[in-house]
Amino acid sequence: MKNIITGTYQYQIDPKGRVRIPARIKELLGHNLSIGYGAGEYLVVYTEDMMDKIYEKYANLEVYDGDEYDSVREMFANIFPFTADSQDRYQIPLAMRERVGLKNDIVFVGVVNKLEIWSEENFAKRKDKSVSQSNMADFKALK
Repeated sequence: MKNIITGTYQYQIDPKGRVRIPARIKELLGHNLSIGYGAGEYLVVYTEDMMDKIYEKYANLEVYDGDEYDSVREMFANIFPFTADSQDRYQIPLAMRERVGLKNDIVFVGVVNKLEIWSEENFAKRKDKSVSQSNMADFKALK
């Protein structure tokens, strides 16, 4: 069975932007992690395998590919190494924390092969929206 990353974990981030990754999730992620922005108001922790796949996908992209190249540049410019210090804490860059609203309470979300990091507030908003969309789909199915 593959190492599937699942679950939701509430943690805290210290004033310097350091976090501890839940032990079970850390074991599944392995070493040589990277951190970048997600598609919304959250961050994504990429495994080494995921970064290799992303590299393979874009390694031969030509500069003259215009908009696609600009998007790839933006993505790679905002992915950073994500390593633990001697006390097993991971430092999230200040600019990233500010952009996605990470303050004190955070939520780790396992999503198949990656780990998302949300502010508790943004995760609650997303969860409320998802629940209401799900409820709407259930309601429509009754008609």
